[in-house]
Amino acid sequence: MVSWKDVRAKFIEYLKSVQYDDRTARSMLSYLDRYVTVIREPYDIITLFSKVKRGKNHLVKSLRKLFKFYEILGFDDLKLEALRKALPKAVWGVDIRIPLEDKIREALQKIENEPFKYHVLYDVLLDSGLRVVEGVALVNGFKMENVQEVNGFYRYELAMFRGTKQAYYGHFSKHTLEELQQIREPIKERAASRILGKHDLIRPKYLRKYAFDKMIELDVPESVADFIEGRVPISVGAKHYMALARQSAKFYPRYLEHLEKLRRD
Repeated sequence: MVSWKDVRAKFIEYLKSVQYDDRTARSMLSYLDRYVTVIREPYDIITLFSKVKRGKNHLVKSLRKLFKFYEILGFDDLKLEALRKALPKAVWGVDIRIPLEDKIREALQKIENEPFKYHVLYDVLLDSGLRVVEGVALVNGFKMENVQEVNGFYRYELAMFRGTKQAYYGHFSKHTLEELQQIREPIKERAASRILGKHDLIRPKYLRKYAFDKMIELDVPESVADFIEGRVPISVGAKHYMALARQSAKFYPRYLEHLEKLRRD
């Protein structure tokens, strides 16, 4: 059972501990105060949203954050996933539009016209769902001794911790590993953002959204997809981190299989 009244004070402490933006936190609390009391089952989510006329997207975001907090508290993962699946899909306009797969294929063809190192970075971002700054760090600092072969894919120890952005690993395919081994010159982040932001390519933030959306579609738990993309709360404990690492080893191959088919096509 999710009881907003019982955890409100602790949730505020949690938002402070992960250095959540004050304005966003106030908005989130406002929506939860207005609409949420007790959620016992997925149908309660449906009933709740049937009464919301405005601000559904904000409430979706607020509930996702609340469920993530419950996950940290040790709430049953299966029950949380059932509640998450009952949430309506948020639509925020162009900034959260998910690219179609045909557009991803076109972009993979077009990026081949750019210098090789940017082609490799694009593959890293699509494989991993990482941010540009993290992808550039992975490419520039790439060392084979930091690569782990796990369940048919490769995981690179990244350990980039920036405030609430906790990128432990970069996940990628054998295809991308072989490309990384051929890189001979560093990438400048500003130049990468300019080249990967060209109008005829899918910009990196949309690759990230595509990767996340596809993993959820493939029934990868949201907490695992967040871990893969470097969206892990700063307060996550070592035990929970190890559990996420094990689960990513189990679930990431689903996304990898999809990518391999996408590249073949």
